[in-house]
Amino acid sequence: MGSIAQRIGSEFEAGKKHKQVYDTLGMIECLTVEARVEVAEYLCNNSKDMDLFYSLPDDVKKVYVKRIMRKLGCGL
Repeated sequence: MGSIAQRIGSEFEAGKKHKQVYDTLGMIECLTVEARVEVAEYLCNNSKDMDLFYSLPDDVKKVYVKRIMRKLGCGL
């Protein structure tokens, strides 16, 4: 039973982190909803990139997101 509760707790924490990523991307005005979803999915699947994203000052986050979008083959 303990492992089930632990797994549910981990999934809940991951869900909170994913929402936080999406909400943070919402502060970047030029992003469409589709772009926010694409970048959020990328960051949630790449923890090192997510760590870097959160370590950057807000004004640099936009530059980093543009870089990710180029990597994904998306444009702003």
